[in-house]
Amino acid sequence: MLPLFQPGSVHPFDWVEDVIFILDAHERLTFVNAFALNAWEKESHELLGRGYQDALPTKAQPEVMAAFRHVLSTQQRTELEVLGDRHQGWIGLIIYPNQGGLIVHVRPLPRSTGTTTHTDFDALTGCLTRIAFVRAQRTLIFPHVLAILDLNLLKSVNTLRGHSGGDAHIRTVAFALREALPAEALICRWGGDEFVILMPGHDQTALQELLDETNSALPGPIPDILAFTVGLTIWEADTAYERAFAIADEQLQLRKELLREAVPGQREADSFVTFSQELEALQDPGDLIQHSLNRLLNLLNFDQAAYAIIDGDEAFFSHQALREGVPAPQPALNVRVPLAETGLVDTVHRTRTTAWSTDYPSILDSMPSVIAQGVKSGLVTPVFSHGQVVAAIILRTVNRWQTITPQMRKIVELTALRLEHALELRRAVSEVRSILEAGMLTLGLVLETRDFGNSGHTHRAAMMAARLGEHLGLNTTDLHYLRKGAYLHDLGKLYVPDELLRKPGRLTQEEWAVMQSHVVQGHDLATRIAGLSAQTLDVIRSHHERWDGSGYPDGLTGTDIPLNARIFAVCDVYDALISERPYKDAWSHESTVLEIERQSGQHFDPDVVRAFLSLMEENE
Repeated sequence: MLPLFQPGSVHPFDWVEDVIFILDAHERLTFVNAFALNAWEKESHELLGRGYQDALPTKAQPEVMAAFRHVLSTQQRTELEVLGDRHQGWIGLIIYPNQGGLIVHVRPLPRSTGTTTHTDFDALTGCLTRIAFVRAQRTLIFPHVLAILDLNLLKSVNTLRGHSGGDAHIRTVAFALREALPAEALICRWGGDEFVILMPGHDQTALQELLDETNSALPGPIPDILAFTVGLTIWEADTAYERAFAIADEQLQLRKELLREAVPGQREADSFVTFSQELEALQDPGDLIQHSLNRLLNLLNFDQAAYAIIDGDEAFFSHQALREGVPAPQPALNVRVPLAETGLVDTVHRTRTTAWSTDYPSILDSMPSVIAQGVKSGLVTPVFSHGQVVAAIILRTVNRWQTITPQMRKIVELTALRLEHALELRRAVSEVRSILEAGMLTLGLVLETRDFGNSGHTHRAAMMAARLGEHLGLNTTDLHYLRKGAYLHDLGKLYVPDELLRKPGRLTQEEWAVMQSHVVQGHDLATRIAGLSAQTLDVIRSHHERWDGSGYPDGLTGTDIPLNARIFAVCDVYDALISERPYKDAWSHESTVLEIERQSGQHFDPDVVRAFLSLMEENE
C-alpha cells in the first residue's frame, strides 16, 4: 500500500508522464500528479479534497465510475478501455485498490491495442467513422439511448448551393451536435447525410429535448424546415444493435413522412410561394426590397446582399442585408456610383441578363473595392420595369467560394420578376390613390367655398398632417388614410347653415351645438362613400376630441382617441390659429407654436406635440 503524500511534497508519480491520481473511499482526490495537473490546466489546491466528479473539467463516463466502485467494493485491481473525452482517442485505465481508496493510472492506448487514428474520424465532420463506432460499442455499459438523425433536404441544398454548400451545411450540423452532446455520448457519421448517437442511460426524453433544442438553433436547408429529423429508441443489453437501429429508423421514417419528404421539391416550391405571398402583403416598396434581400441571403446562403437602383448613367445603392460579422457591401449604402464603375451591375444593365461568378476575383468585371473585402463568389440579377432594367439584386459570399448553381440563378430571377410585379402593382395602386386623393381634395375645396374665411385650410392642414405623420413613423398606407381624412374632415359642414358658417361674432349655445354636430354628420355621410377606411373615418369623427376628455362628440381621452385624429387635431388647430377668420385676427407662427406646446397633455397628445415641435425646428 502507498502512503498518502502531503500537498506540495515531491511524489514519485510526478515523474510519470501519464495521468495518475489517488482517490479516498469517498471518491475524493487526495493526490494528482504533475502530468495530470498540466493536462487539466489546474492547480493542486483547486482539486484536492474535492469529489472526482465535481473536480474534473468534464463529467466522468458512467463506465469509469462503475469501475471505480467495483474496485472499492472488491479491492481487486481492474483495467478498462474507453473512448476519451469528446471522442478524441481510446484511453486505458488501470485501477488499483489503496488504503480503502484507489490509485488510477490513465494512459493513451498504443495503436496495437486499438487506439483511434486519423482514419477513425470522419474528415468532414470530426465524428467517428462507422468502423470506429462499432468498435466503441464493445466497451458500452447498457442501457443506451440510440438516436438516428437524417439531414433534411440535403439534395436540395446541394442543388441550390453546390456541393461545397452542402458540405458546409453538414459540417455546421455535426459541429452543433458534437458541442451539444455530453462527453460520454458517442456520435458517428453513419452515411452521407445520416448520423447515429449513443448516450448512456435510458432517458430518451432528455436526449430528444437536447436534440430538439439544437435543431431549433441550427439554420435549416430552406426557411421553415428544421436541419434534421430524428428517431430514437432504448438499446438494452439483451437487444441486438441491428434491432435497436431498425426501431429507431422506423421512428425516423414516420417523422420524415410528416415533412413530406416523399414529394421531392414540394417544400422548395411551397417556400417560394410563401415568399411571393409575403411580398404581396407588403405595401411599402422599400419594405418589399428589404424583405427580398433578407430572404435571399438566408435561402441561398450568401453573406452580403444589396439593391442598386439604376438612374441614368449612375447606380444608387439603396438597400442592403448582411450576415453578422460580415463587412457591409461595397459600394456603401445610399451612395451613387457611375454605372461604368459598378462591375457586374453595369454588365447586367448592358446585357439585360443575370451575371455571376463562382470565382469573382478572376473575372474582368470585378471591382477592386469588392475584392478587398474578401468577396469570392457573386451573382447579380436585373430588375425590369416597363421593359427597362431599373435596378439590380446583388448577392455575394465573403472569404469563401460558393458554387453558383442554375437553381440558385433561377430563384433570384424569379424573385426579381416577383419584385417587378409587386412594385408595378404598388405603383398602380399609388396612381389610383393619387386620383382618389385629388377627388377628395377637390371635395374639400368645394366645402371651403361655403366658408369664405377658410380658403386653403384643407390643403395646408392635410399636407402638414402628412409631414407630421411621416415624422412619427407612419407607413405609406396609414399616411394615405390620414390625408383622405384630412381632406374630408369638415364634410359634415354641408349640414351647417351658411349664416352660421359665416357669422362674424360668437356663436350662441344653440348655434355651437349645431356647429359641433358637423363631425357626427360628416362621419355618417362618409360611411356611405365606398372605399373609405376606418382610419379615414376616425379623422372625420374624432379630430375635435381632446386629450383630457373635454372634446366632442364622444368625450374620448388619451390614446382612446385614434392616432390619425390626434395628429390631424394639432395641424387643424395650427392652421386655424395662423389664419384670419371673420371672428378673429391671424396669430403669428411663434405664438401659435407656443400655444400648441402649452396645450400638450390637455388638448393634444404630448407625443404628437413633441414630434410637431421637432418638425417645426427642422423647418426653421
